[in-house]
Amino acid sequence: MSKSVIDGVLFSDGDLPGEKMGEVTAKISKQNALPSEIKRHLASKAKQLGANGVANLEIAQTAHHWIYTASPFKWDSESLVAVGIAVKIPKEKMQEAMLP
Repeated sequence: MSKSVIDGVLFSDGDLPGEKMGEVTAKISKQNALPSEIKRHLASKAKQLGANGVANLEIAQTAHHWIYTASPFKWDSESLVAVGIAVKIPKEKMQEAMLP
């Protein structure tokens, strides 16, 4: 299981202990975006929900529709998309949640 902390929010591709606050999603319309960049967007959204973790994180690239890429002003042909579940992890469980 992969875990990281960005802007004070714990990210995991698996489950995290705590109360589920809702789904969070983010999209960056450039194919060379870094995973940390999209995690910053998710961290902001998770914090708005009162969460300090994002569980079951999935990040993928999606292709733009051909009409979108036909524009001479748009150079990227893919977007980076992320989805996860915002979780409010109790302070007493945070240390345990950070273990691999």
